[in-house]
Amino acid sequence: MQFVAAYALLVLGGKAQPTEADIKGLLAEVGAQGADDQIKAIVDALKGKTLADVISEGLKKVGTLQLGGGAASNAPAKAQAPAAAKQEAPKPVEKAPEPEEDVDMGGLFD
Repeated sequence: MQFVAAYALLVLGGKAQPTEADIKGLLAEVGAQGADDQIKAIVDALKGKTLADVISEGLKKVGTLQLGGGAASNAPAKAQAPAAAKQEAPKPVEKAPEPEEDVDMGGLFD
């Protein structure tokens, strides 16, 4: 992931098609090391593509991704709405006013 981030930073910095040397240089500047085969794979995979195109293609794929998150409900939303309306909002608890304290400022305003 750090190699993809380095590639994206280089593109955002003005380098339209970063090379392996560019990515290695950026990683070296921040104190990270990269695996040559992974860097080469990223550069080869993104060669001839713009970063905006790659991102938009990825967003299409993420849009169809199912992440789970519990059991799916097949009940329509209309059936659930009255149940939610029946629940009452909690009433705010009134706090008693706190007494003012007499603070001695050492004659600051005398």
